[in-house]
Amino acid sequence: MRKMMNWVLAATLCICGASVFTSCTSSNDNPVDAETGASGIVMIGKLGQVEYWQQVESAFRTACEEADVEGLYYTTETENAYQEQVAAVEQLKQLTGKRLKGIIYAPAYGLNGESADAEVAAYARQRGIPVVILDTPLKAGSPLAGSPYFGTDNAAAGGALAAEVKADRVAVFAMQNGAATERAEAFKAVKPGATVYPVDENANSDVEAVIDEYDDFVFLNGNTCAEALSMLKAKGKNVYAFDAYEEFLDELIAGNAHFKGIMAQNTFGMTRKAVDAIMAGAQQGETVPAFFITWGNLGDDRVKPFLDFYGKEAYPAIEGLAGKIVGKWINMEEDGMSVPTNSKGVFTLTADFKGDFSTSYGDLAWHDHAPFEYTLKDNTISWTVRENEFTQIHINHTVTAINDTEMMTKTYVQFVVNGNVVQEVGPVEMHYVRLTADYHDAVLGTWEGRVTSDQSEYDDGEPHRWEYKADGTYVYYSLVDGQWTPSSQPMSAYFVDGTLLCCRWKMTDDSDELREWWEVESIKDGVMKWTALRQREDGSTYTATFQMTKVE
Repeated sequence: MRKMMNWVLAATLCICGASVFTSCTSSNDNPVDAETGASGIVMIGKLGQVEYWQQVESAFRTACEEADVEGLYYTTETENAYQEQVAAVEQLKQLTGKRLKGIIYAPAYGLNGESADAEVAAYARQRGIPVVILDTPLKAGSPLAGSPYFGTDNAAAGGALAAEVKADRVAVFAMQNGAATERAEAFKAVKPGATVYPVDENANSDVEAVIDEYDDFVFLNGNTCAEALSMLKAKGKNVYAFDAYEEFLDELIAGNAHFKGIMAQNTFGMTRKAVDAIMAGAQQGETVPAFFITWGNLGDDRVKPFLDFYGKEAYPAIEGLAGKIVGKWINMEEDGMSVPTNSKGVFTLTADFKGDFSTSYGDLAWHDHAPFEYTLKDNTISWTVRENEFTQIHINHTVTAINDTEMMTKTYVQFVVNGNVVQEVGPVEMHYVRLTADYHDAVLGTWEGRVTSDQSEYDDGEPHRWEYKADGTYVYYSLVDGQWTPSSQPMSAYFVDGTLLCCRWKMTDDSDELREWWEVESIKDGVMKWTALRQREDGSTYTATFQMTKVE
């Protein structure tokens, strides 16, 4: 695990040894300068060697730069560094020429509750500027009581992570500190069957001792999992982490299915909200929710600052991707295995970010050119298909390679019922082929043939006819006493999208629905040929074929 020990803080004005200010505009210039009148925001943070606070500093600098205001950042070396924060206030008193807009303050409390609260409050009153509290709640009776607070609800975050974990009986590893204990208690409230194990900075031996007892492992101090990660991966265990990055982001980017995700405190969003609050006069604070980072949402705005901070790219950029994805695509392979025809779907993307989707899956889904609007962010194509009034399907395709005829994606699907995610599939490696033929109109009319090659037990030795209509219905005819007689089926529907042809029917109102799935191989000189890849119960596959002749 890389330890972010590079102090971005360069110039030092020592009153108490470790106290430093750095400027948002230059990491090498000391901004403590009574001659400049530039407006600024002061942030008094802590623990400058800890990644969490380095994220806060990065977010503070970016937010100040975008707000066109000078950022004056102070940090400490230790957690109980209230004396260093008191020293920071003494430094602030030298900024007589600066028009300060406010102070963002993360209290550092001593073992006996000592803090710089009184000094910060007195200075803020003297300058007539607001104070915003960040990350660490004030102690009871603080002179800063009532200041807007921006932080993480640790109990809510622990419960939210528990909701992501599938198993009821799970091993939870947590260091012995206040935040981790609060998260662990909230986790167990949602998952009473969880067992919490206390760990130190190296969880490797602790995990090894119980690795065969659980399928799901949760690390509430995620970085302690670094040494155990490869061991868990080798055993095929599901891993969830809290505030763990570096190797864990690598696992997500690689799409390794055993690593489920990271519950992230939104340090970047939280700090930006604090800066925005100062700019707006600091009237009201907010508890900023944690969020779960998975392979499927690596392209989200909330995740990008984390990727940037660790110098990682979620997906390699593909030049001109917006134009390359336009067209009609059918799935041919899933994780390197050929897709049976009854599991295939076709989607079409247009240049104006609209599309449609067709599939007939089992006896459940039936989508005949279902329309959608899609987004393309970085390499990820996203859209939502409504299954019914209660159910939506969210689909994310992250394009990893594309040429004129083929496209490779990592695909992630969420099934949402009444606003709740009930099932997730992926990431799955998908191989799509571009369809240049569309037989939607060419199948219209009446065709004659015998039963399909994989239903020989129904072969009565007689020809039959199928009349495909433009409204998406068809009529099935049998030859009775020399006359073509239509069936009395109460339902018979079909669709063709590209080469995919799917039909469904009922023999009576009370009978089960039946379905067939085909791919149109060709229509030429009045002859239509179909093919389909079928899968037997034992997993083996075979190819079915069918041929019909156009009836004039």
